[in-house]
Amino acid sequence: MDERLPWHQPLWQQFQQRRNADRMPHALLLAGPAGLGKGLFARRLARALLCAAPISEGEACGHCRSCRLFQAGTHPDYAMVQSEEDKRLGESDPLAGDIGETGGKKKKSTVIKIEQIRDLCAFLSYTPQYGGYKIALLEPADRLNLNAANSLLKTLEEPPGKSLLLLVTAQPARLPATVRSRCQRIRFERPATDVAVAWLAAHIAQLKGDIQPEALLNSAGGAPLTALTYADGERWRRRRELVECYDQVLAGQADPVRAAEDWMQGDLAENLRWLIGWHTDLIRLKMNSDPPRLSNPDLRSVLWRWADRQAPRTLFERLDAAVRLYTLCATTQVNAQWLLEVFLSDGADGR
Repeated sequence: MDERLPWHQPLWQQFQQRRNADRMPHALLLAGPAGLGKGLFARRLARALLCAAPISEGEACGHCRSCRLFQAGTHPDYAMVQSEEDKRLGESDPLAGDIGETGGKKKKSTVIKIEQIRDLCAFLSYTPQYGGYKIALLEPADRLNLNAANSLLKTLEEPPGKSLLLLVTAQPARLPATVRSRCQRIRFERPATDVAVAWLAAHIAQLKGDIQPEALLNSAGGAPLTALTYADGERWRRRRELVECYDQVLAGQADPVRAAEDWMQGDLAENLRWLIGWHTDLIRLKMNSDPPRLSNPDLRSVLWRWADRQAPRTLFERLDAAVRLYTLCATTQVNAQWLLEVFLSDGADGR
């Protein structure tokens, strides 16, 4: 995928102005919602800084020895640090770090450990082999455990030579304040709808099926890269299956326990984000019969049926419960299936 995403250009130009003015920081925190390509931006930036002959607007030339080594993943002055789980995901999906966290059962280590940071600090202390920058990318940086974060803090306070740390995260609040305060932040915001839809339409034009880019984008909360992952049809079909399952639970036609088993399949975090989106739309429909925006416009008819069954107060309570469910499942070690059973049972009871 082309790293030069259209909604990145203002941020890229700002960074180039900083670079041309010789005001380069020693650490950058690239923060913003998942699915906006923060990791792609970081790699584009690292490749450009390591390039021996940058072209217009500070872009890497793509042809020099440094660029070829970077493309091959063997540049001696560049290092990337991830948790073991994120490494596994990255092998099968190059956009894994840009789309968001995965759900389901955790495999291997889901944290960046102190040993990895010690190795990274040693790497940054070495003299650059190509005489330029030593660059390290941590993605997602919020996976640093406490000891690793404290170890990194020493390097942030006394950065060695011409080094640059790139910390990428969709959840900067998980980083210690001491780490955040020692980084210059680049804020990523969701792009304008027309920009995102145009980019998404161009990337799904060759796919079969009648999937509308606007619907994909709305369902992904305005995050284009997340929306693109839905375009293969499989995740979109999975979403429709969960809609039908939830519809049956609300109508008292499905066993909440068996439904919870179904919801546990695949990417649990994604399933729960969809659930939150549906409940947000229910409130919009309840408050305004013709709301200016729905996150799930293709589900309008079924959402209307759900909204008609419940009072406004109940809808707000259900949304709060869905958000709590997602937060607990995403940030703590809980019995997610039991929590799902409780949530679905409450819905079947009409509470």
